Amino acid sequence: MITRIPWQAAVWRPLRQRPGASVLAIIGIALGVALGLAIALINIQAVSDFSAGLRRLSGQADLTLTAPGQGFSEQWYVRLSMARDVAVATPEIRLQAQVLHPARKGMLPILGIDAFQAARMGQPLLPFHLHSPLALLTPDHIALSPAALTNLGLRVGDTLTLDADGQPRTLRIIGELPGVGSSEAFGVMDIAAVQWLWGRIGTLNQVDLRLDPGIPVAHFLARWQGHLPVGAVLQSPAQQGHVAADASRAYRVNLLVLSLVALFTGAFLVYSTLAMGVVRQRQQLALLRVLGLRRREVVLAVLLQGATLGLPGALLGLPLGVLAAWLALAHMGGDLGAGYFRATALHLQWHPGLLLIFFVAGLGAALTGALLPAWETSRAIPALALRAGSEEQAHQQHQHPWVGLLLLGLALAGSLAPAIHGIPYLAYGAVACLLFALLFLLAPLLRALTRLFPLPHAPVWRLALAQLRGAPGRAAQSLAAVVVAFSLVVAMAVMVGSFRDSVANWLTDILRADLYVQAGMNRDSLLPHGAAHQLCALPDVRACSPLRRVTLNLLPGHPPVTLLARGMNISDPERELQMLHAIKVGPQQPPPVWISEILAGISGWRTGQVIHLPLGGQERTVIIAGIYRDYAYQEGSVSIPIQQYRTWSGDDAVNGVALWLRPGTAIPAAIRKLRQTLPDGGQLLIATPKEIRSKSLQIFNQSFIATYALEAVAMVIGLLGVSSGFGAQTLMRRSEFAMLRHLGLRRRDLLTLLFAEGSVLSLLGIFIGGALGMAISIILIEVVNPQSFHWHMGFHPSWRLLLTLSAILWLASTATMVLAGRRAVRHTSAVLRDD
Repeated sequence: MITRIPWQAAVWRPLRQRPGASVLAIIGIALGVALGLAIALINIQAVSDFSAGLRRLSGQADLTLTAPGQGFSEQWYVRLSMARDVAVATPEIRLQAQVLHPARKGMLPILGIDAFQAARMGQPLLPFHLHSPLALLTPDHIALSPAALTNLGLRVGDTLTLDADGQPRTLRIIGELPGVGSSEAFGVMDIAAVQWLWGRIGTLNQVDLRLDPGIPVAHFLARWQGHLPVGAVLQSPAQQGHVAADASRAYRVNLLVLSLVALFTGAFLVYSTLAMGVVRQRQQLALLRVLGLRRREVVLAVLLQGATLGLPGALLGLPLGVLAAWLALAHMGGDLGAGYFRATALHLQWHPGLLLIFFVAGLGAALTGALLPAWETSRAIPALALRAGSEEQAHQQHQHPWVGLLLLGLALAGSLAPAIHGIPYLAYGAVACLLFALLFLLAPLLRALTRLFPLPHAPVWRLALAQLRGAPGRAAQSLAAVVVAFSLVVAMAVMVGSFRDSVANWLTDILRADLYVQAGMNRDSLLPHGAAHQLCALPDVRACSPLRRVTLNLLPGHPPVTLLARGMNISDPERELQMLHAIKVGPQQPPPVWISEILAGISGWRTGQVIHLPLGGQERTVIIAGIYRDYAYQEGSVSIPIQQYRTWSGDDAVNGVALWLRPGTAIPAAIRKLRQTLPDGGQLLIATPKEIRSKSLQIFNQSFIATYALEAVAMVIGLLGVSSGFGAQTLMRRSEFAMLRHLGLRRRDLLTLLFAEGSVLSLLGIFIGGALGMAISIILIEVVNPQSFHWHMGFHPSWRLLLTLSAILWLASTATMVLAGRRAVRHTSAVLRDD
């Protein structure tokens, strides 16, 4: 069949006649492939790097017993090491330590190990080139991974000062760890030294187990599952990796879908390019039909045009995507700043299968964009198509608004459907249905909207509006890619802006103290013993609220949840929390706790429900007294009065303190007095609510860099659509302009006509695209985010940003129409003579 198609006349020549539009369509597909491939590569790299790190550090372990927070008694290590079917057991303590150096601030993960047992387990945690085999057993010695040495700018033999349980401790670096990933930065010490320096005597938080040969892991798990420490989890290293991957899955899927927005917009750009192209070659294709070309061969010819645009676009997008992924991993990490993975993979792995998938996706997007023009062209009646001026009549014949209405109904149904395995697939489908509905409803919308405007008295403006009223189909084809791109830009801008404003409002509501004191950058850092009492007893302090932060295993197969023990009033929890739902708890009921809406969404727990918290080695029965808003803890949080926490756990440590000052107290003077009160007060992090809010929003902006980049690319593709669609539409009307010149219009009048058409058409596109974008943003805010992340946000469009984007699009549209018109109105007499 392909041999029957005149390749030059039906496929290649139409694209060569519009090189600018063809190149822009290729660029659109390339950008879409590049963004989608980059995000997919980053996602795979982040998960595989994290899982590989777990496998490396666990050595030959079959199972790992872990407990966050306070951990468990080291007697469990003794029990497990002597248990039946256990060949080797390795005790560990894992914690985060703050680096105390003006030029090297940050957090360093510390692993406390039993060197002899780690060697038996095959863990790569023993440094080489030691001057003594027992060097690691010395309390002030530490070995660092290559990545830690590089990040800290240190060498073997240097010293390193860390914050250990509120006290500065200087350690000597005695060696470098072999067999560790290039992105894994951590330090290794003797487990007894870590227990002593960080106040963890008698406790562990991890034990690795290697079973005897031939012992099924499942059988061992079944035997021990009901006999583990309270709050501990026994699972394989692979299961640990799956838990972390599942926790970030919704974020990674959302980011991938947003990245595919560019590819989706590129498909619409191909549609606009080919739709305008087939109108231009309408008479040529009709003549070929008369000469014997069959209908399916016409369809194939237009699809080949789409493939001709998609093939180089997809090929160009592959290296661009690999480059973008490499740059993003090097500068932002595997989670692009979202905080799901600590490690940063600097070396991108090769995934040929993924490259093939996105090559096919790029080519498929181009063919999808060509499908509707191909179908419409094949249904054209040759006798009618050969007649000049029949283009708009053909547009009207192929308009099917009922299809658009059906897609709107499907979009409504998808937006009301629940998530599938925690991912809002049907909500994404609803967004796609809205965008595809645009193809079938844009021309009727343009026809209806233009009839709302009264015809102006000025002849040129009257002619411009009459042209748009009379040819809505042609205007719709030139506007489709622009409206789609602008709607997606509006949707993402409104969603991100609403989220940012919601976070800002939440911070303003909960940061009610005058000063906040934290032990360090790490959430696990502790104030020195008695420091909280000293700070609260200062004369300038009117009231204080200490905070203790620990993590608990509450949900099977889910990462640990943060427990926040606060100095809160049971009768007035809104003093500390932004409550969404609350109930009164009677004196005969269990002690109350409050959970975040994220935890409520993940667990399905509701107010009034009785749950159990693993504290102090026991399951503590509590009742959920309320649900509060909390954007800080992505895995969920539980708040409890600190007095109740201390009674159950026996833990009087404090991570931070909120201070309310007496009236008239100067903030700078109060901060100086706070630092002078404690021996190491210079290391404390002291901030006002304004500073915390500013820093938090700065972190928010960094975590949404990828989304901002996607917005920018979608806007660029929209501008490409302006140049392609509007420019093509103008050049196709050269005969019309020649006739108008013949009837007496001056060249200046024609440019004014094009300016008027461009102004009205771009304003209509901005209006329709803005309305569509608002509808999509509501789906993102009210459906996608709650189903993906279990939080809600307000609706806060940034009108200034939207007006700026609209102005840019309007200027680009009108400028394109006028600039293309300057070419189109030249040599009008020759054009008229040819006709």
